[in-house]
Amino acid sequence: MLKRLVKQVLPSSAVAAVNNWRTRERLYKSWSKAAAAAPAYGDMRLTAFRIERSRRLIGEEKSYVQPPADLLPAMDIPAGRFVDFGGSAGEMCAVLREQYPAWSFTVVETKSMADAAQALRPEISFSDQLPPEFDVFYSSGTLQYLSDPETLWREALSRTTHYAYLARNSFSNRKLFTVQSSRLFDNGAGPVPDGFDNVEIRYPHQTISEASLTGIADEMGFDLAARFEGRNSGVTGTRANVYGADLLFKRR
Repeated sequence: MLKRLVKQVLPSSAVAAVNNWRTRERLYKSWSKAAAAAPAYGDMRLTAFRIERSRRLIGEEKSYVQPPADLLPAMDIPAGRFVDFGGSAGEMCAVLREQYPAWSFTVVETKSMADAAQALRPEISFSDQLPPEFDVFYSSGTLQYLSDPETLWREALSRTTHYAYLARNSFSNRKLFTVQSSRLFDNGAGPVPDGFDNVEIRYPHQTISEASLTGIADEMGFDLAARFEGRNSGVTGTRANVYGADLLFKRR
């Protein structure tokens, strides 16, 4: 009754402003503050759901997952070592392996995901640590969920011999720390397995400076080979100063 009365008294612009205020993203002062407000990304419910959902895709991965076409030029040697950092249960690596059978593929994930996925796709290596050396480093929509993405980026480049590709990024000039929420069934691709409730999943999130990543790459001996603007699938929330772009780096 009160809500209806407020809508009748206030102009529509004021009502819209109130609704926007109520649904605004909450900003936190630091990563640790955001992390304290949400469970870790490796939540066991999410891991179990992703594994069971991926199990239904075995042999049919290419019907649900397509590697970026802009990544394929980086696979320009007859045989190489490919790392997918944050590659879930290895769906994309399974697709690439069909096209590049002479390559080896490693997915780096949380320990719980890596342990569970190894039995799912034994032809792909799974680990919670970066291999000592590899030819192509790929990461899609993952760096923004790390406590220190810049350190991981520097470490990854130190082990990369050829190309590095970052997809589905969440960039801004100033770091923004938030808690992202989604429904469980929004995670992954393919048929939803039985036995799961579509609960809310919450995890800490931060935006990253594109200039910082590019600067680190330059220090580590990489040139920005290509930048694909307007790739906003990694952007969450509604803040106008957050944007996406895919970046391809090549070692000098």
